Amino acid sequence: MGFDIAPPRAEHLLLAKYIIIVLSLLFVSYISILFGATILSLGFSFRGKSENNETFTRFSRDLVDTLMGSWGVVTALVILPVLTIAISFGQVLYGTDMKVAQYFTIIFVLTMLAVVFAYAFKKSFASRDENFNMHLALGGIAVLLFHAAIFAFVSTMTFALYPENWKIITSALPLTYEWSMFARFAHFMTLSLAITGGAILFFFFNWDGGKENVDGAYGDYVQKFSGGLTLGMTVLQTLFMVWFLATLPQPAKSYDVYITGILAMGVLWLICYFAFSLLHDSKVSLGKIIFPLLMVFCLFVLVDEHFARENSLAYQNYKLTKMSDKFLAEVEQLRAERSGSATPSLAVGEEIFTAKCSICHQFDVRIVGPAYNDVMSKYENDLEALKTFILNPQPVNPNDYPGGMPNQGLKPYEAESAAMYLMEEYQKQQNAQ
Repeated sequence: MGFDIAPPRAEHLLLAKYIIIVLSLLFVSYISILFGATILSLGFSFRGKSENNETFTRFSRDLVDTLMGSWGVVTALVILPVLTIAISFGQVLYGTDMKVAQYFTIIFVLTMLAVVFAYAFKKSFASRDENFNMHLALGGIAVLLFHAAIFAFVSTMTFALYPENWKIITSALPLTYEWSMFARFAHFMTLSLAITGGAILFFFFNWDGGKENVDGAYGDYVQKFSGGLTLGMTVLQTLFMVWFLATLPQPAKSYDVYITGILAMGVLWLICYFAFSLLHDSKVSLGKIIFPLLMVFCLFVLVDEHFARENSLAYQNYKLTKMSDKFLAEVEQLRAERSGSATPSLAVGEEIFTAKCSICHQFDVRIVGPAYNDVMSKYENDLEALKTFILNPQPVNPNDYPGGMPNQGLKPYEAESAAMYLMEEYQKQQNAQ
């Protein structure tokens, strides 16, 4: 089940969906950079030690120092987004069988553990030569935890597309084993490396004038590696994007999904063009274009996912709309009651009859009290008299149960509604005879 929160109103539901898109963009972008920086730094640190190559060692240290940021950044781009996305999904999936709280708790725990080990790996560079095995172990654990956190996030987001499976999945995570999920996971992993490559180009060479002393042979190597990584992973993105669109469940497909997917692939081709130009002409300034384009591509992917999710959740959206309408009607009714301006209606009267009157009375047979067909004639065309009796019932027939009809504690508009309904139904009974 979702979080035990109030049923969402229509405007809150719309806001929750926008929040999911925007905060997912922040989370996906930053967690991609953290994962990419950690796995690349771990690989280059190992190569630097085993090959006694100072360039690799320097690059591995620069990756974590430049791309990981501070704990304040982690709070703003990981902790708060995950918690807010979880609450927003709780709104979107209110009243369903999807275990939103459970899944996002696992995502949060795995993500925080991955971040803690990544920062421990970063700190271990200070004693890398003396404790190299510990250094590698911290990096390796961080990489494994990032894989697990990303899988948990991707499987949860993908699982939202399969409402028919929500009741039957009992595992801690929604392991649906759908091709769409595997496509999405492979898509995320390659996208992480593409974003990391773009981030290296942007933050090493273009952000705030570029990183100091990244020039000469070292600068050339960093440029070629990051440019090649971005180009290669972006080319793969096209394949995984097509795979994801092709393996979507049928209810999730629509023209909006395909059009957004095509636009996303158009952005990918632009990134490929600029990455190739950077490698061909050694124009590191193109990093200022490549990295923002990768963010635009991420946004298109998340919007595409939103459209697919909206299609799959068509019935859920309808149900939430009806719940919202009912909630607003109840609020308006409560306000009217408090202000004394509530309006009697047959609908309210029917509810009162079903909940209270029908326990002791029916129209054609005596139960506890007399049948309505036997007593309603004296109130015919006298709504006010019937309302008065319902508000403050007095014993009429000594053969009725002791003490007569108990006071039901109704408000004036409720008593009038009940009287309206009884007279309407009584008239129908008479016409049918």
